[in-house]
Amino acid sequence: MYKHLTSDFGDFTQHELINRETNNRIAIIPEFSACVLSIQLKGIEVLDAYQTPREMTLNRWFKNLPLFPFPNRLNQGQYKWKENIQQLPINDTQTGNALHGFSAGKEFEVINVVTEEDYAAIHCRYEYDGSMMGYPFPFQFDIIFRLSDEDGMSIRLSATNTGNSRMPFGLGWHPYFQLSKDAEQIQLQLPLLELVGVDENMIPTGKRYIYDRFTEERLLGAEVLDNCFAIKGEKSIATVSLNGEHGKLTYWQECGTGKYPYIQLFTPPHRQSVAIEPMSCNIDAFNNQDGLWILEPRETGTAKFGFQLS
Repeated sequence: MYKHLTSDFGDFTQHELINRETNNRIAIIPEFSACVLSIQLKGIEVLDAYQTPREMTLNRWFKNLPLFPFPNRLNQGQYKWKENIQQLPINDTQTGNALHGFSAGKEFEVINVVTEEDYAAIHCRYEYDGSMMGYPFPFQFDIIFRLSDEDGMSIRLSATNTGNSRMPFGLGWHPYFQLSKDAEQIQLQLPLLELVGVDENMIPTGKRYIYDRFTEERLLGAEVLDNCFAIKGEKSIATVSLNGEHGKLTYWQECGTGKYPYIQLFTPPHRQSVAIEPMSCNIDAFNNQDGLWILEPRETGTAKFGFQLS
């Protein structure tokens, strides 16, 4: 049976869903972007997560956070909408771009918690009033984390336009998976992908290249990844597998139009984990429109991803 527990995490409140019989557990901080601090499947911790409140609030690499109203980079933080140039804050000084929208540190409300014999779920929500510079579009953002003994972890992200005009939107999540102390020993398998070509500022050039390096399972080794990929084919679900000393994690994401047709892969410099990031749109989508959601008033866009451990 799953239980819902709360405890202090510095000045924040940690919410935990746990089944002590199956050793499944998730711990999140709704007050800080619904940041996930732990996901244990069958007693195995699968996330490289923040360990202290200070580390979380410093927020290096956006570990295990949702990303909105766009994932990845926006060229110089600028885009044109209805003949107006909008300017978002520059938070990636290395490239001079806006990075991952403004989701970091936003306070979510717990809407509902469900605990059953074989699964549990927690629903968190953030309401935005349209007041931030560069993004005058009110919206409601919802996350439902569902942890199941049979199906593992699934995460549903959705955005609803609560304003009176059309709204550009993109979303993603930023999980760091840790199946071994040394990520170089992980066996990686990817679907057939197209590598998005980028310039020196990490903005797409318009060129794409077939990427089949890991279509068969192979050792990650010294491979360095910080790349966006478009998922090839007409499939509705794309999968990635990470096979390490702690088990084999099978990650999946809904793909295709209106879901997650893009994926970002990142190996952080410490080489202890691998980020697999579902993205509803391409890099700089507010400018190039690739995968961009244009939501009408009261319209909702939604997409799911998840993972299991064997």
